[in-house]
Amino acid sequence: MPVALGERKRRAVRGELSEVALRLLTDRAFDSLTIDEIAVAAGVSRRTFFRYFVSKEDVVFAFLDRWAVRLAADIVARPAEEDPVAAVQNSFRQLTAAYNDRALALVRLVRETPSLQDQEKINREHLRVAVVNALATRLGLDGEKDMRPQILATIAFAPLDAAMFAWFGNRAGEEIGHLLDEALTTFVRERDAMCAALQSSTSPQRRPRD
Repeated sequence: MPVALGERKRRAVRGELSEVALRLLTDRAFDSLTIDEIAVAAGVSRRTFFRYFVSKEDVVFAFLDRWAVRLAADIVARPAEEDPVAAVQNSFRQLTAAYNDRALALVRLVRETPSLQDQEKINREHLRVAVVNALATRLGLDGEKDMRPQILATIAFAPLDAAMFAWFGNRAGEEIGHLLDEALTTFVRERDAMCAALQSSTSPQRRPRD
C-alpha cells in the first residue's frame, strides 16, 4: 500500500532528527546531550522536536523504527522462491551491514545507559511485529488469523536474537555480521541434528531376520 505524502514527510523528519542525535552521541554520554542541542543541530525548533518525539529516548530509537520499515520492505521484495526464514535472515544481514555505524552507536548507548534498555526491548518487539506482517504479506496470509507468519518469524528470530544478545552483551566489540554468521551456522547444525533425531525416532524399526 502506498504511503501518504504526509506520512513520508513525518518519517523523513523523524529519521533526520534521529540521525543527528546518533551523530552527536558518537563520542558523548546520553545524559549529557540536551534536546535543545539536537534541535539546533537539526535546524529545527524545540517545539518542532516535540511534534515528532515525546522524549530524548524516543529520538534515539527512531533509527530502529526506520530500520524495521526497511527490513519489512526487503523481506517482501526477496525472490519468491526463497524460503521465508532465509528471506528474513538475508534481509537482516544486508541491512545490518548497511547501517553498521549507526547500529554500533546505538549498541554502545544501550549498554551504557540504563534508561534506554527498556525502550530497546519495546522497539525490538515492534521490529518483530514488522517481520510477522512482512511474512504474512509475502505468503498472502492473514497474519491475525493464520499462525504461520508468527511461527516462521519466531524461527527466523532465533539466530538473530542469539547474535543480538551476544552483541549487546560481552561480544559488543565484534562485527554483528560475524556473530550472525556464527549464530546461523549453529542454528542450521542444531536444526539438522534435531530433524535427523526425529526422523530416526519415527522410522519403523526393521525386524531382524531369523
